[in-house]
Amino acid sequence: MRFIDLEGQKPAKAWLERAEALTKSLNDAQTKAERDAIIDANSSVWGELKDWLGQFSKQKCWFSEARDTYSHRDIEHFRPKKIARNFDGSEREGYWWLAFDWQNFRLCGNVGNRKKGGYFPLRAGTHQATFADRNIDDEVPYLLDPTRPEDPLLFSFDEDGDVTPLADLDDWSKARVEESIKRYKLREHELLKEARRDVWTKCIREVNLCQNLMKKMDVQPSASKREAVRQQMMKLREMLKSEAEFSSTAAECLRTRPEQWAQRLAAASATM
Repeated sequence: MRFIDLEGQKPAKAWLERAEALTKSLNDAQTKAERDAIIDANSSVWGELKDWLGQFSKQKCWFSEARDTYSHRDIEHFRPKKIARNFDGSEREGYWWLAFDWQNFRLCGNVGNRKKGGYFPLRAGTHQATFADRNIDDEVPYLLDPTRPEDPLLFSFDEDGDVTPLADLDDWSKARVEESIKRYKLREHELLKEARRDVWTKCIREVNLCQNLMKKMDVQPSASKREAVRQQMMKLREMLKSEAEFSSTAAECLRTRPEQWAQRLAAASATM
């Protein structure tokens, strides 16, 4: 997961006008059945934003950083539109008034989208938005959100392709990471683990090649050796760019390396 910055972004005016009209229809509906019918009849509306949302992640899933490994991309409603399921499995009113609110949309591979479904627990004892009180800003969700700059920082990866919480997290943050891993199937989906493991292995190989070239350059400097180092460094930078699949795994790999230049390259990856 990498941070998806939507600050200052908006879909096309025509789409926003249609979404506003549909939201008004939902507000005017008298029963849940009527609202559900409106949502079902217009499910293609949020699908129209798939490519637009994809541009912010270079068409990668916002949760897994995969393009095809995590199956086809869906528009995931971060706050479920019909029924919201709590941590204990009980149900509460869904966030139907956000069904056509693009700021509630997340681009997600359908592996994770189907696993998560309507699951959206909140921290016990905290505010819960309702139709009467639609203040979602005071909610404290369990699930991590790629549009929150602090949330992607809580994940860690290893050489086996596994995803885990950072070692020094408090209990609440650790619980959030573990629940997000479970609900978005970030560990259970074996193809994801294999892909992350391959990226880690490739990153190690490229770092070792670069380090060896640097040593040769130090022993016997030449313009050709200097260029070889540059080209090898660019390969690593490509793995760290936001458009690269599993770039967070590559960055984690570099952070674990003893070479300081590799650690610094990982630190700079947030801006790539």
